[in-house]
Amino acid sequence: MVTAGHLGEAADVEAFLRGKARRSVDALRPEPLQTARLSDALAGVADRWSKRHGLPVQVTTTGTARPMTPEAEFALLRTAQEALANVAKHAGASRVGVTLSYLEQEVALDVRDDGKGFDLASLEAGGFGLTIMRQRVEGLSGSLRVESEPGAGAGISACVPCPLTGSGA
Repeated sequence: MVTAGHLGEAADVEAFLRGKARRSVDALRPEPLQTARLSDALAGVADRWSKRHGLPVQVTTTGTARPMTPEAEFALLRTAQEALANVAKHAGASRVGVTLSYLEQEVALDVRDDGKGFDLASLEAGGFGLTIMRQRVEGLSGSLRVESEPGAGAGISACVPCPLTGSGA
């Protein structure tokens, strides 16, 4: 027979396990997000990238920052990191900009460079980095766009919908 005491114990165990699961997920967050808001984490990533590659990155945040789920922050931060890696590897750019925009219905991340660009048809073979970026963003019901043409630089735009916080987040 199930008693009120048993139900209380089960609720205590469930709360303990839920807390433990939340701490495990938080432990998987990238180091820049463990102590900073997304905008600050992006600025830190851009600063380290600039120092490593000798190319300044202009980081801009627009709109009113609001809490996001860890998964959305992770996806946007990793998208920025991968886009910057692509700039370093392929672009030959002299300028790079990262913009984080808090809009009414979504949060958008744009990474743009003034490098040599490329023909979008060459993406048909698809790079692993772009595939992972797309999977992360689309897994959150978001979208990822790649814009480029030879001689005109390139841009990666990732958007994730709001609201981005769930109950109990």
